[in-house]
Amino acid sequence: MKGGIILTLILGVCFGSNFVVNGDFEDSLAVGWTEYSPSSYGYIARSTTYDPDSDYEVCVYRQGTGGLGTGYDKLYQIVDLPITNLDFSIKLKLYAYESGNGSNWCGAACALYYRDTNDVLLGVTRICRYTGGTPWYNSSTSHIIVASDTNWHTYTFNIEQELQNLSGVDPAEVAKVTVTLIDTAYNC
Repeated sequence: MKGGIILTLILGVCFGSNFVVNGDFEDSLAVGWTEYSPSSYGYIARSTTYDPDSDYEVCVYRQGTGGLGTGYDKLYQIVDLPITNLDFSIKLKLYAYESGNGSNWCGAACALYYRDTNDVLLGVTRICRYTGGTPWYNSSTSHIIVASDTNWHTYTFNIEQELQNLSGVDPAEVAKVTVTLIDTAYNC
């Protein structure tokens, strides 16, 4: 079987003193979030059915079929950071699967893209699941936190402390973060 399926589900995003607008997804995604889903191979949906609780979650999904699913879908929001000594918390259920030839790869993540006042990308933290071949890796400007399984998990960390994992990023330059829920596939 060739193809890939990526599924990212989100329960809620909390950032510091709720700097994220509509982080619990209780309002329409048009409130606070920007959607990017360019093809019929993916979609972004808000529903109360992804988790057994009664509140809303979001699903960011991409399915590849014979190489036609190459690309990504994402839901994101740019947040101004008055300081980096803020806590970030998110509950995620991540799934990434691909089958076929060795050049296929896919990944699902919540990514925090750290930016300066001019929107220049400084670094990234990804909480993710991915298959072999993905270009996601640890470096001086990239930190990968791999989800241990495909169950719901809450991830919480302090941004200032997390930036210590990114030796190539000057924390004093971080003025914004783009909170992104993304799925991506190549040759799936």
